[in-house]
Amino acid sequence: MASSVQKLTPLAAVEKLSERIIRILGCNPGLHTLQGTNTYLIGSGKRRILVDTGSPGNSEYIKGLQKALTDSCSSIQEIVLTHWHHDHVGGVKQIFSDVLNDEVGVSKFKRLSQPDEDISPAKYTFVEDKHVFKTEGATLRAIHTPGHTEEHMILYLEEENAVLAGDTILGESTAVFEDLHSYMQSLQKILDLKPSILYPGNIITNLYLGSQEVR
Repeated sequence: MASSVQKLTPLAAVEKLSERIIRILGCNPGLHTLQGTNTYLIGSGKRRILVDTGSPGNSEYIKGLQKALTDSCSSIQEIVLTHWHHDHVGGVKQIFSDVLNDEVGVSKFKRLSQPDEDISPAKYTFVEDKHVFKTEGATLRAIHTPGHTEEHMILYLEEENAVLAGDTILGESTAVFEDLHSYMQSLQKILDLKPSILYPGNIITNLYLGSQEVR
């Protein structure tokens, strides 16, 4: 497993990808997370949206997040979670205890088959398909894309015609899924958006599509 991870493209712990996107690596390499979970700080103002939070109890990730916030002179406006897996929701508790000065909202789609993971003292705000999150410099539209998990969402960034793909699409590996039929339908939803670039939840950060067909 370690040798497989070492063969993947190295990723910086913190990287500015555009004027409104900073990637913070989850620093949680492994069989399923590969180099680590990609989390994203979205916006261009003093209050920004954090998409996904890495794994629980990871001080390296918290240091990277704090650096990204300090370097961008910003704080967290709210947290949006693409799905329930531990490497995406697991960092919420530590962010609340070690990073935030004020309580912020934590939004995701609700799981139907069983309860969502405990993130106390934080509380979930469950949103519906096509919900729009806004912050200075960025508009994110949540789109239900089940398959990887039942409640998985992607986020369409209107200002860049970009998709934050969560674990629906990976950069150097094949995504795993709970339901193949739903997963294929979700891939079609992404194709229908005709995004210029994808930002996956794991592995290579930016996949430029241009006029190429995705298969």
